Amino acid sequence: MLETFPFSLSGEAKIWLDKLNEGNITSWNELRESFISRYFYPTKFKRILNEIHSFHQLAHETLVDAWIRIKEMLRTCYGHGLTKGAIIQIFYCGLDDPTQEILDAEGKFLYNTPNEAFKILEDKVLLKLDFL
Repeated sequence: MLETFPFSLSGEAKIWLDKLNEGNITSWNELRESFISRYFYPTKFKRILNEIHSFHQLAHETLVDAWIRIKEMLRTCYGHGLTKGAIIQIFYCGLDDPTQEILDAEGKFLYNTPNEAFKILEDKVLLKLDFL
């Protein structure tokens, strides 16, 4: 991951990475923490992370729209450190009862592995996009 990270940067972030003394960063966690502290204000990061942890489905929001919204929240909170399992738990617990019942129709949704749960949700997004 350390080797590919530079290819994801441009502009000021690329210059910042180039100026780091070689050998100062020896792990992905060190690089992530350094990048976050440089480019994400701690108050904004904490606010978005708190919003993720307190996620709830909005009135009249579909399952697919709720999933897309939480994924966007996660994307804007780069380096959130949440595992797939934690994300699935937060998402499911934030859904209203009827939507949880939809997910549980084929068996208890939370009994799936995190990867299986992600796939189920992503398949629902793709299915919706097919009908647009």
